[in-house]
Amino acid sequence: MKITEKQAYSEILKALKKYKNICIFDVNNLEIDANNHLFGLKLKNEFGLNIDPKRINSLDWNKFGQYRSIAQYGKKYKRTIFWSDDGNQPEDELLFQISFPTGAYIFGDDYPVNLFEKFFLELKGFNPKYTDNANKRLYFSMDNAKYIFNSFDEVIKKYYDLNKEDYKKRQIIKLKEGLKKLENN
Repeated sequence: MKITEKQAYSEILKALKKYKNICIFDVNNLEIDANNHLFGLKLKNEFGLNIDPKRINSLDWNKFGQYRSIAQYGKKYKRTIFWSDDGNQPEDELLFQISFPTGAYIFGDDYPVNLFEKFFLELKGFNPKYTDNANKRLYFSMDNAKYIFNSFDEVIKKYYDLNKEDYKKRQIIKLKEGLKKLENN
């Protein structure tokens, strides 16, 4: 019979709690770590996310790189969608969020709006449950999150690569326009 992680933590914590007055271990912290790991296993096994379950450090909010997070949403968490496009708000929901507060600046200081719009449109193709276009945020239900979560690095890399070539073209146009202005003065 295979013992599950949940059963193992239960047995370990039960023994530690029994002797918590005589041992040096901070049982409360160990219990928090165990619950975080179990939550990480749920994200990996139940929701299909390609993550290391041992790196989950909260049951409430976890960040994955610069643009992605998973968090509990709803009034009781004091976490809502700023400008939900359809006016709907989650209530006690675990959601995967992709957020670009700086918009097209993620691709460079020249703010390539067209490239960013194509990128954001492709991300929307993964069917977010909630959208906040004004703040460039997409929210995915956990039932649907694995598709975009597991593909995100590939998608953003594709657009970073496109931007490398696009940036050269934009710079050439900018320099030619600057040269033209100098020649006309």
